[in-house]
Amino acid sequence: MKKAKSLLKNLLLLKNSFLTLLILLPFLHSSQIANYVNNGGFEDIYNCALPNQIHVAKYWRSVDSVSAFPSLLSTCSGMNNAPLNGNTYQWPRSGNNYALNSVLCEPPACSVELNRLYLRNRLKQNLQSGHTYCVKFYANICNTSSYGSDGFAAYFGDNTLDTINKPGVPLTYLVPQVQNTNGNIITDTLNWILITGTFVANGTEKHLLIGNFKSDAATTKTIINVSTSTLGVFTDVCIDDVSCIDIDLPAFAGPDVFCIPGNSVYVGRPQDVGIDKACMWYKLPNMTNAIDTAAGIWVSPVSNSTYVVKQDICGVIKYDTVVVVMSGAAISETESLKEKLNIYPVPANAELNINFTVDVADRFKTLSIFNSLGQLLREEEIKFTNQTAIVKTANLTNGVYFICLTDQQGFSINKRFVIAK
Repeated sequence: MKKAKSLLKNLLLLKNSFLTLLILLPFLHSSQIANYVNNGGFEDIYNCALPNQIHVAKYWRSVDSVSAFPSLLSTCSGMNNAPLNGNTYQWPRSGNNYALNSVLCEPPACSVELNRLYLRNRLKQNLQSGHTYCVKFYANICNTSSYGSDGFAAYFGDNTLDTINKPGVPLTYLVPQVQNTNGNIITDTLNWILITGTFVANGTEKHLLIGNFKSDAATTKTIINVSTSTLGVFTDVCIDDVSCIDIDLPAFAGPDVFCIPGNSVYVGRPQDVGIDKACMWYKLPNMTNAIDTAAGIWVSPVSNSTYVVKQDICGVIKYDTVVVVMSGAAISETESLKEKLNIYPVPANAELNINFTVDVADRFKTLSIFNSLGQLLREEEIKFTNQTAIVKTANLTNGVYFICLTDQQGFSINKRFVIAK
């Protein structure tokens, strides 16, 4: 009885979010990771309150959890240290937040044990062996910095980063895969400057470090602020919009979809840092004037329309198209098929039976399973025998899930089910 009440409570809590999930499912199940950097714009934060250390931004931290931290600067009222703070006057390149890091601080301006800071990010997933990745981040020199420098790089590594016992010194034994060109001294305190490069992953990379991996002597620098140079040689820098994208990522406009006249429909993949600026959208037949720049967009056509996304990842250009068909019949068809779809037992345990009261054996070939947050857990081929298919669910923990059945034209129907063991 207690378990049943708990499940009922979960179902009621999910009632409002279910409609949103149904909107997202058609493109979530067909897309893949674009930007491997978690929270690349520093926008997702635990709270808006001081102290403004980098770990307030989700998935970001210093090399370890006990040393000095880079800072998080924000326009939110609880921090209110962007654009004006004691180091710079700078708005975020996008959104509301950015990081503040130190890439150079020669003694005696800083301690010999603490003269570098590094931003660390836990990637969404390990990079894939043999794949080439396009890495980008933007830097802006703080106004109070006495010197500009060329010490900007990105290093991708595994869990051996946890063995670093002196995280506040130049990590010269790490060889960054993406390095600002030697001698390319960045001095701009006004504009955001792009640092970019490509590299081939070995498949063990699960963490990202951003900082200066060169020794003080190897770092090329030039004085930019005479008034603060009396304090010593140091370069503090703002960092924003960090991305790492597979250079061969397919362009994704999404499956062809129906749209009720007067409504809007989402096409493309979920929006994220890096991939948004890489994608430009056009509406045929006009391939001259882009209608938007983002990984995915909402469109409201008045007639059947074809949209094209042009994707540029470090110079590798790809295209994809999606057709939006204006019809109210799609909703009727969806509701009609849902009425003919039965899922049992309720709740399920090790197996889930999917049964149609009509013959769909030759129509639906793909099954996707999502959790209550809309995260794709599994995608597989499905085969109906006598209008029934059996899905193994033994690896699913107790909770509420959703199935999405999709045909070759991109038409899909979704239904909720419960696991209780």
